[in-house]
Amino acid sequence: MRKFKNEFSIKLLAASKVSDELKKQIDEFKPDYVYVENLNGNLSLKNTQILTGKDGIEFYSSLDIDLFINAISGINGIYPTYCILKNNKKLATANKEAIICLGEILKDKYCQILPIDSEHSAIFQLLEKANKKSIDKIIITSSGGPFFKYSKEQLKNVSVEEALKHPKWKMGKKITVDSATLMNKGLEIIEAHYLFDIDYDKIQAVIHPQSIIHGIIEFVDGTLFAALSPTDMRYPISYALFYPERKEIGIEKLDLTKIGKFEFYKPDYQKFPLLKLAVEAGKKGGYYPIVLTVADEFLVDKFLKRKISFLDIPYYIEKILDNVKFKNPKSIDDIFYIADATEKKLEELVG
Repeated sequence: MRKFKNEFSIKLLAASKVSDELKKQIDEFKPDYVYVENLNGNLSLKNTQILTGKDGIEFYSSLDIDLFINAISGINGIYPTYCILKNNKKLATANKEAIICLGEILKDKYCQILPIDSEHSAIFQLLEKANKKSIDKIIITSSGGPFFKYSKEQLKNVSVEEALKHPKWKMGKKITVDSATLMNKGLEIIEAHYLFDIDYDKIQAVIHPQSIIHGIIEFVDGTLFAALSPTDMRYPISYALFYPERKEIGIEKLDLTKIGKFEFYKPDYQKFPLLKLAVEAGKKGGYYPIVLTVADEFLVDKFLKRKISFLDIPYYIEKILDNVKFKNPKSIDDIFYIADATEKKLEELVG
């Protein structure tokens, strides 16, 4: 946004809390509106309207804004995503949990979405140039996380610090742990199913430690098309901002001669069962993806707080998926009911 100030104006900034960073951005970009989820009284603005609470989300999602960008982490992004799409606004999003939990109830609105996860942006760009009827499968790549070469025995004792050392990407704590368990790739497969309306049997995940190829489509004749770029989120973000055009964004481009080699491996479901569990939950549909998503967020938080072990995450996710039963959601209220009930059940199981 700093590089292209003449082409964009920021009408709204939203954050979970008041911070020095938010204040700096308000001073720099001078938005008309600021939404703060937890307003603690530290914000006093002259020419900017402050919004908060559920009413604030409903208000800002109805504003005359050309493009909303959602980088909210986890299930907190569900209601903003719901309101923005219900208001027929265009949304660029990296909040996969919202897409997964909203599932079928907003499926007709997903055409309004520009994905900014690197993998889904790659697939989106490839599909733009392809005849969908001629596609045999889409392939989403994974770095494998920090424990790709660990044995099952080694995984028993991994620490929080080790799980947060991602080999390729600098991300938030939750998604970094999800990358270490490969749950992130399972969630991305469910998200891809909804975003691109592709059967689960046609979506595959492969381990690609170099993280240069972000997505591949395979045609029925065996030809593969791949999207490559450096591990820098500014590439997919800029594509969403300027879509359908492309711009020179002034960052280092990929030099194939410096890469050396590309490697690909099949995921090991014995060591990383969450990838398989996630796909199974996606195929079942209904309430299962919601339970899966909420349980993962709950348990990753417990792991980060050192209350459970790394391998407890898949153990309890499998347990909760086997021990809850809900009616399939028909509304946003149903989704939040399932989410709340899942958290309560997990509190009983985990403590």
